[in-house]
Amino acid sequence: MKMSAFRVLSLLACGAVIGGLLTSQHQRSAVVTLAAQGQPPADLAALQAELAAVKSIAPTQSHVMADVAIQFGNLWFAAQRKNWPLATYYLGETRGRLNWAVRINPTVKAQVTAEPIDIKGIFDGVDTGAIAPLRATIDKKDSVQFVAAYKVMLESCYACHKSIGRPYLRPQIPTATTQPIINVDPAAAWPQ
Repeated sequence: MKMSAFRVLSLLACGAVIGGLLTSQHQRSAVVTLAAQGQPPADLAALQAELAAVKSIAPTQSHVMADVAIQFGNLWFAAQRKNWPLATYYLGETRGRLNWAVRINPTVKAQVTAEPIDIKGIFDGVDTGAIAPLRATIDKKDSVQFVAAYKVMLESCYACHKSIGRPYLRPQIPTATTQPIINVDPAAAWPQ
């Protein structure tokens, strides 16, 4: 049984109309359901209030940077013990915390001048200029070059601190681990 082109197009058009009606009816019923539950559709004022509430509980830049310090310090001790998988982990955690800092506040006001400083731009430069070579030393398991690359990363951190008017935040090679519960010995036999 052959259908004419007109019949086929008519059936497709009817299907599209019926589908459109069902979709709009579903959207209308969702709004009615929200209203019946005491949840009116979100308006701009409500969204702004919710955003303000979320911002008020977000961690500060200094909190996130304390996390960076922990992860970056642990990286030092993992590499010193030649635990390269753990060093890779801590470098990833450091980078993740730095990204978090950028997401929280992509621009920071300089402490002295109050001019906005593009933290994202600084991080992008550090990511390719200091983190990438540091990752390469870990991938190569090169302890000697790791020390040099680690120092370059510390210098990059300090350059950022100075650019935002906080030259008193002077990083150093860590002298003690902040997480003594993590065994950095790659030959550790316990726990299994």
